[in-house]
This record gives sequence, structure tokens and C-alpha cells, in this order.
Amino acid sequence: MSWRERIAKMLAEGVPTRTDLPTRAYHGTTREFTGFVNNPDPATSVDRALGTHLAKDPALSNSFVMKYLNGPTDVAKDGGRVVPAVIPHESKFLEVPQPRYDWAKPDTPAWQAAQTDARAVEIMAAKVAYRRDPALLARYISESRNVPLDEAARHADAMAAGKSAAIHGRDYDLSRFLDNYGGQPYNDADRKVLADTARQAWQEQGYAGLKYVNTAPLEMSFGAKDPTSYIVFNPKDIRSQFARFDPAKADSSNLLSSVAGMAAVPAGIGALVDQSSYGARQ
Repeated sequence: MSWRERIAKMLAEGVPTRTDLPTRAYHGTTREFTGFVNNPDPATSVDRALGTHLAKDPALSNSFVMKYLNGPTDVAKDGGRVVPAVIPHESKFLEVPQPRYDWAKPDTPAWQAAQTDARAVEIMAAKVAYRRDPALLARYISESRNVPLDEAARHADAMAAGKSAAIHGRDYDLSRFLDNYGGQPYNDADRKVLADTARQAWQEQGYAGLKYVNTAPLEMSFGAKDPTSYIVFNPKDIRSQFARFDPAKADSSNLLSSVAGMAAVPAGIGALVDQSSYGARQ
């Protein structure tokens, strides 16, 4: 087969999409660190507990930094920087549903017209976790709607099975209940269980993280043009754009991994400071 015939055959069959190429992303931070860890604070929100947040547009990460640099000094005591990173191919990220508001006009920017990212991620994770663990849903119903636990358990079993339940005289299936009241548990322990359960379910399906539209006005107002953002579940899936891959360190969460003797450079968009002595943080 000639090269012309091979090209014609390839075009006829469709050019295959590569799913092994990394995605460039950026993380804005006011802390110094060598690598990422999933946030260990049980009081954090569900969207933060799921993993590390990065942006497709470096200006978006920079605006996050600037927001905190202009805030209390103890929040940004280490200064600010944007870490350029590589994460898995976009096909490895599950897109978060963020329905447009009814009032939004066709030309309203996505970050202004869509459901807020924190709420959308929270509801998405809750739907997965509560179906897998009805007892977790029962505790949430009991705490959020002041329902006795035994009664809440009956409601939870019904909603987890795709049925409706009458709570305080109103019928709710799981989607309607979460749309009305949100899905974030009131106590720290259950919040962690919810995030861990949802993350594990998505990882079992082969996803490396979530992809969403950043809707924070203070972050989008600093000149960012692309609101696309990511949550990466596993820290080992994040590498510095300057790192050389070492197969022996494939499971390491260290950003630079095999890079040695990297000199410090001024912090700013696209800048990565010397991280040889920093502790790992979110």
C-alpha cells in the first residue's frame, strides 16, 4: 500500500484521537510546597476534598493568587506563585453538569450563566455517594431536615433506589432533594466519606478527575479568558511542566520528581520557585 493509499484509508476511517497526551494546567497558590496532597481537612467543602484544583488559563490561577494577596496578610504569608503543571489528557476528566440559569441570555459568558462550580460539584458527588451509601444519605436527611433517623433511613433507601419519599409532606426523589437542599453533609466525618466515596466511584470508571467551568467572579474578573478548570483526584497525576519523567517515581506526588538542582526563579505567571525544602500541601 502506497503512502497516498495509507493516508486515504486513514482519512476514510477517521483519524484516531490520542488519549495519552498530557494537558497543560496551572495551580495558583500562596503556599510553598513540593507536591500536592488531597486536602486532609475534614471541614473543607466537598469540591475541595475531592482533589487538587487547576485552571486551563494561567491568568485564572493568577487571579486566585491576587485575590488572596490582596486579603489578610496571614492568608498569603508565603507570597504568591502560579505553578505550571501537566495533568492527564482531557478525555480522562468527567465533565461536571452546570446547567445555565433561565435568565441567562445567549451571549452571557458561561462563567456567569452556569450553576456555580462548588454547588454543581457538590450535587454531582452527592448523587453518586448517596446512591452507593444510603446510610450516609439517611444521616444527611436527619440532620438537614430534622427527621428522626429511623424515618430518614426509610426515605434514604427509597431515594437511593430511584423512588420518591415524602419528607414533611413533600415528595422528593434524590435529584429534586439535592437541587433543593444541596448535598454537603453537616458533619466533618460524613463530608469526608462522601468525597472519598464519589472519588473512588469515578476512579473505578477510569477517570482521573473532574472538569468544570469556574464561576468565581473575583477570579474571572482579573483578565482570564478561559474558565475551564480541573479537579485531579490523585496527586501523582500532577507534574511540573519542567519535570523529567522517572519511571521509578511514577507513584510519587513530588512535582519535580527526578529534576535535581533546579535554581529559584522569580514567582509569577509561569514561574516555578525552588521547592527542594518545602512540605507537601494542597
